[in-house]
Amino acid sequence: MSITPEQRPAEVSHAVWTAPNVISFVRILLIAVFGGLFMAERDVAAIVVLACAGLSDFLDGFLARRWNQVTALGRLLDPAADRLLTLVVVIGMAVRDIIPWWLVVILLARDAMVASALVWGRARRIRSPHVTLVGKAATFCLYITLPLAYVGYAVATWLNTLAIVLSLGAAVLYWVSGVGYVQDIRHRAAAARRAPRMSADGPRMETQIRDSEEAS
Repeated sequence: MSITPEQRPAEVSHAVWTAPNVISFVRILLIAVFGGLFMAERDVAAIVVLACAGLSDFLDGFLARRWNQVTALGRLLDPAADRLLTLVVVIGMAVRDIIPWWLVVILLARDAMVASALVWGRARRIRSPHVTLVGKAATFCLYITLPLAYVGYAVATWLNTLAIVLSLGAAVLYWVSGVGYVQDIRHRAAAARRAPRMSADGPRMETQIRDSEEAS
């Protein structure tokens, strides 16, 4: 079966100053700005900054694929920025009693699991897994439901409650993506362990085949 250009995986470069990477750097700066504004209760400005950060999350991945600027640094920056934004948003909202602390624990436990798997994989020289569509969808849903929880907190209790329920649904999707990342790392590690064994067995199998042919 032939592979179309669109189906071929994008080549990964080691460039640093690409447009998608710059956008990721800007997103990290926006996260710090959002945290400062939010804790200072300058909420309108904080929500605007959060919306810009959310938009940049879509934009950097889209441009990386569109312009064939997928980089090793970008693969690290993009998920790191996502995790940092989730951390700042959920802790800030819990501190201000906008969302319950149990929701914070659910989200951060997932991030701790993925971070542990990444460290384990890095120690074995396993590349970080690609950000999946499920992971992006989960993050996007959290970007919607968490600000909605703030709006509900300021406007109507029922809306805040609804947003928390929806956030819990997004958290389930968040965990599904996290388990997928962990499984991907485990499968890569298992494949890496099998590769040397297969290479070592190759010459032995060739010798056995040759001896069998000579005997016949």
